[in-house]
Amino acid sequence: MADLSLKDLLHQLAERRGLELRGYKVTTLERRIRRRMFQLKIGNFREYLEFFTNSPNEINDLLNTILINVTEFFRDPQAWEVLRKTILPYLCRGLRSGDPLRVWSAGCASGEEAYSAAIIIAEHFGSKLADYDVKIYATDIDDDALNTARRAEYAAKLLRRVPPELRAKYFTGDKVMRVNRDVRRLVIFGKSNLAFDAPISHVKLLICRNALIYFDTATQERIMARLHYALDPGGILFLGKSESQLRSASLFRPIDPKWRFFERVGVPRDDKEIAMPVSSEDDLRARTNEEVSLLKLYYNSLLQTLDPGIIVLDSRDVILIENPAALDLWRISGKKLVGKLLAESELAARCPELPSRLESTRPGNIEVNFECNAPNDRKIAITLRPIMTEKNKGRAGTLLFMEDISPKEKLQGTIEALETTTEELQSANEELETTNEELQSTNEELETTNEELQSTNEELETTNEELQSLNEELETTNEEMELRGKELDSLNARYSDTLENLPWPVMLVDRDHNILIWNSPARKLFGFGTASSTIGLSLTRLPLPKETTSALVRRYRSALIKTKSVVAKGVALKGTRSHGLMDIHFKPLSKEGDSGAVLIMFRPLHSESGSDGERPAVRSNSGGKSLSRKSAAGNSIRRKQRRKKPNR
Repeated sequence: MADLSLKDLLHQLAERRGLELRGYKVTTLERRIRRRMFQLKIGNFREYLEFFTNSPNEINDLLNTILINVTEFFRDPQAWEVLRKTILPYLCRGLRSGDPLRVWSAGCASGEEAYSAAIIIAEHFGSKLADYDVKIYATDIDDDALNTARRAEYAAKLLRRVPPELRAKYFTGDKVMRVNRDVRRLVIFGKSNLAFDAPISHVKLLICRNALIYFDTATQERIMARLHYALDPGGILFLGKSESQLRSASLFRPIDPKWRFFERVGVPRDDKEIAMPVSSEDDLRARTNEEVSLLKLYYNSLLQTLDPGIIVLDSRDVILIENPAALDLWRISGKKLVGKLLAESELAARCPELPSRLESTRPGNIEVNFECNAPNDRKIAITLRPIMTEKNKGRAGTLLFMEDISPKEKLQGTIEALETTTEELQSANEELETTNEELQSTNEELETTNEELQSTNEELETTNEELQSLNEELETTNEEMELRGKELDSLNARYSDTLENLPWPVMLVDRDHNILIWNSPARKLFGFGTASSTIGLSLTRLPLPKETTSALVRRYRSALIKTKSVVAKGVALKGTRSHGLMDIHFKPLSKEGDSGAVLIMFRPLHSESGSDGERPAVRSNSGGKSLSRKSAAGNSIRRKQRRKKPNR
């Protein structure tokens, strides 16, 4: 991942959301960004940078990926037990009613640890909680996490580490639990960048768990200095189990290293001046001589016991004082150097450059440090420090400090190697902790996905049962339909037999004049063969004169429209195999006022008198324009009237 591209992305985060992530570990940032790219199926970082720039909502998804908000109530319960039983009583010792107790939860994420601290403090003070000025400042850089913390609402499964008695006492709800008001009012949430914003001051307890692991070494050191500033002398720093303060050992001392409790080391105060009593001049002189003698004894004794080799020269470079350590460093045994010029002494023979180095101190009376090789492949560090007279008027002598630095150099190399190894192990540990938290986050996501899949599976099972029930109902309906079909087939067969056995011609005609059914007498009447070849034949296609067909259609329509029976009596059907007169009955078959078909029945009349009334056979004139005797007589009368009319 290109450094310039990463810097550009971090710059956009700072510009658009005010988030400063420069102190974060580059490897961690790159890993989290690549995870987001994997989710989007983007393989090239430059492509992702372009997508990020052009997608306004992508910044929220990226921040949710980078800012790993893995936290829970009373995480590492044993550590919180140490806080409850040991640390908090230690911090609250000597507190009186009205005194402040300030706590800072840095990197609080969604607020679980801040509320855990509030519950512990509420339990400690009990009914006297209102007598103390308790304030818990909880800060983070993630706005979404802070909004969740302010709502103080959490899924019941997130409270699995909260003891049942505390859950009943400080939470309300069922599936979603809310922190009680008495605990919520203790916590103040705010946005703050741990690495760059000003720290909260005068804090007795500072909780900063699993936040330092995401920063690089330089930023960690800067943050530790800020945390030291925030705490009052004697204040307690509570870190995560994967964090250490080895690089800040001068700022904190361990109280409980296992659970990462550290006490702030106080700043030493200046000593107070002590007033001396006034004495007489003789007493003062005697006391001064006594003190000088004591000081000589003291300094001689001190010189004999000091590990560094010490030699004191006078203004002429004559050796005045030596200690055993100096002789031992140069392997000078059984000889005294006191009273000899330095340039003529055994020491100068062992370290030939010593006299010239001594001369280099004279201009300006400066201190000179150099190294000289000694017997047995040792290296001696020598410091030449001028001793000046009162008010720096002249040089009284020279002080030589000598120390074997060979073991120190070896030790220094070992220490540096160990420090490097320690930093690598710490970095690896932090990486492992980060990975562990990522895995925990992924595990929680998988659990959520599993629950969703379980819910979907249950819904599918329910749907399957409903479909199975519906299929059974359809099968039952199908069986009933088959039974009804058989019944209809049986009725249809009976109906067909009945229709065929009628002695008169009968046909059923639909709304479009098409013949739906007719029996064999009807087919014979009009000279047709089998029924199948004539089904759908139009009424207007019957072998009748046009006038007769028109008359039949008019009566058919009248019955269809009026939905009541119409009878044409004494009709002679030319062009058919009927040789007598017929009564034609038009019977509409209607359902709920809607006539869909008309049943037409042709009933032959006997020609014998009295058999069916006096109805002489009347043939329709002019090609069968009349269907009844009455209509034929009317036509005859009208013709006679036309012949009698005078010409106009």
